[in-house]
Amino acid sequence: MKVLCLCKRGNSRSAQLAYILKDIHGINAMAMGIESNGDDILQMLGGWADKIVLVDKTFADRIPKEYRHKLKIWDVGEDRFFLGVHPELMQKYQDYIKNDPL
Repeated sequence: MKVLCLCKRGNSRSAQLAYILKDIHGINAMAMGIESNGDDILQMLGGWADKIVLVDKTFADRIPKEYRHKLKIWDVGEDRFFLGVHPELMQKYQDYIKNDPL
């Protein structure tokens, strides 16, 4: 399975989710920022991905219509976690993985 993890800038929330999916669960995952990359990149990676996990529901309308069937929203709120592995964010993602599997 290939998972595209999306947040605002691609540096914290989506990066930590990609880390968890890759290093803990063995899933091929990539992080991307919706605001820090162009629509052409989102289009390309949306086609690559089997699933798209958006961690900030405010960007749901930016997902191309042809890829919305791949979309899961695991909203973890505003980015207050910054860089690195944040224990609270780690727990939120583990809860989503357990209760709303890909």
